Amino acid sequence: MMSNKTNNAANGISPSSNAIIGYLIFNFISTILVTFINKLCFTRINFGFPAALCNIHFATTYAGVEIMKRLGMFEPLPKSPSIRADWHFASLIIFVGTVTPLNNTSLKLNSTAFYQLFKLLVTPAIVLLEYILDGKVLSLKRAATLVAVVLFVLKSSEADLEFNMYGTICAIIWVPLAAGYKVQWGRVQRMHNCSTPALMQVVLPYAIVVQTIISPLVDPPGLSKYDWTAEAVFWIGLSGIAAFLVNLSGFLVMGHVGALAHVLLGQLKTSAVMLGAYYLFDAHYNFMQLLCAAGAVVSIVAYTHVTTGEKKNNKQRQDSSFTNEGNGDALRLPLSSKKAEKEGWGR
Repeated sequence: MMSNKTNNAANGISPSSNAIIGYLIFNFISTILVTFINKLCFTRINFGFPAALCNIHFATTYAGVEIMKRLGMFEPLPKSPSIRADWHFASLIIFVGTVTPLNNTSLKLNSTAFYQLFKLLVTPAIVLLEYILDGKVLSLKRAATLVAVVLFVLKSSEADLEFNMYGTICAIIWVPLAAGYKVQWGRVQRMHNCSTPALMQVVLPYAIVVQTIISPLVDPPGLSKYDWTAEAVFWIGLSGIAAFLVNLSGFLVMGHVGALAHVLLGQLKTSAVMLGAYYLFDAHYNFMQLLCAAGAVVSIVAYTHVTTGEKKNNKQRQDSSFTNEGNGDALRLPLSSKKAEKEGWGR
């Protein structure tokens, strides 16, 4: 059985502050988990096909969503949106299907520092896109913590910016697509007033097709000749299960918390991995990089605290306004209800 908080999220109901924090922690832990498992897939079993692995992730995620549906864990959409009639839905499919392959290409061709720099550009792109599409403006507190995160992450990841022309083109194309992907998910979910799993169920099949078409641009040849041993099936299957958890939690964050929160989770993971590698694996970073990584973690925690506080205050104001309007209607029109008309009071 699902908890009440999970049921609320699955049925499109606005979650509480505790549920929001739960989504963030869920996504953070599952992302770290899938990162290590994917690393084992690339090194232990030599599965050097990142785009194909992403397709396996999407297929496993879709299977997981279907299981959730059959167990009655969410209410599916009564009718799948039309790609031709609903451009919001069509654009979301393009975003979901293209972002991961382009991201992998950028990471593959560019240095880590150059890749991290373009990841930071997604943050202002999201702020601009949300302002253009929905008129959203950040509060002063959220803007300040966001600037602090960007500066700390930029300083902590400083290194030689090695890149090539093709990798740069992929990164430039990827930035607006990544911003659109994170923003559009929440917008489409609100448009259809549906739960996160319900939207995943209708988007993923189309996204798998798009991603399959793009995969040859990322993966090297030789997938058909790969040796599918029992160990390979185990690790790739485990990677798919972990990816289901990442995708579900990530879409929950984008749909119920926001696109910026999902981006900052990625920055938090980068900083946490850097700090963990220093203490656990004797990785070499200078003092300033470690200090800025810690500063990024603190700034992200501060941003989360400010955001959840603002959402809670907004919800309280909305509830208060709804109560006042309801009381006002009752005082102004005490005899205009259907029950009153049936009993003859309004005559």
